[in-house]
Amino acid sequence: MTDLDIGKGTVGGAIGIPAGRAVPRPPRMGRMRALIANAWYELRKSKTALAGLVMLALLFGACIATPVIATHDPIKQSYRERLAPPSEKHYLGTDRLGRDIYSRLLWGGRRLVTIAVLAVTFGLAIGIPYGVLSGYFGGKTDAVAMRFVDGLLAFPGLLLYLLVVTLAREWKLEGIYNDLILIFALGFAFMPEVARLARGSVLAEKQKEYVEASRAIGDGHFSIALKQILPNIVSPLIVNATVRLGYVILIIAALSFLGLGTPPPTPDWGSDLSAARDFMETAPLIAVFPGLAICYTVLAFNLFGDGLRDILDPRIAER
Repeated sequence: MTDLDIGKGTVGGAIGIPAGRAVPRPPRMGRMRALIANAWYELRKSKTALAGLVMLALLFGACIATPVIATHDPIKQSYRERLAPPSEKHYLGTDRLGRDIYSRLLWGGRRLVTIAVLAVTFGLAIGIPYGVLSGYFGGKTDAVAMRFVDGLLAFPGLLLYLLVVTLAREWKLEGIYNDLILIFALGFAFMPEVARLARGSVLAEKQKEYVEASRAIGDGHFSIALKQILPNIVSPLIVNATVRLGYVILIIAALSFLGLGTPPPTPDWGSDLSAARDFMETAPLIAVFPGLAICYTVLAFNLFGDGLRDILDPRIAER
């Protein structure tokens, strides 16, 4: 039997696929799952990322368990216990109004981290598809889309935060509505940066062979952009989002410190730190604990983000 006989009636000779039938796609592990598995393997070898992960695990664990581990009502005042030092009843002492600092730190951190995570998630949810589709389609679509992004980047983010906070106070929005407005402002300010990063990654990625192969087998544009290209550019986006979380927390704390955040008596690290300025000489601990909480949280996100960058950036990994 000749080679010609073996290949007769099949595609590719001895492969054994009947002629006229589409070549089936080989089964494959989802790219996102493979990326997570590989990142975890590399994470264990990076001391910086592992330290940040442990710190974040403690932070998120405390935020989740706040209703259980908090010992007092964070807004309940007790003038008989004003500026009390740390004790068995009040682990970190009390503030100028007799409120338990330990409980206020827990509830304030829970709220602060929640706002930061939701704001960054909102920015990613808008910026990633925007940047991916802009970079993939190119041409006039990309030009128009990026001019809009350039306009947003030209507008200072701090002015946007102040404008939104001012409007929220003018409309007398309180509680969850005030937090939603803040999430929208922070996320929308983050969107242009994400869109730019996603677009730049797509411009380099869409020239590769697997994209041409997807087009050859008839995949649609949206399927290629969001299912084929996006999983391959997710690494820099994850690193950027992780580092951005620490920056967002600093912005929220700064706004509260300036009196533009959530109005009292809601627990807030920035406002508590601002109120403690008048007691720096007589009771410095009421300023130390909120400041340490802010530093710890930002450091945790920055360490984890830097560690992820070292793991996921191939240019650094090759050194």
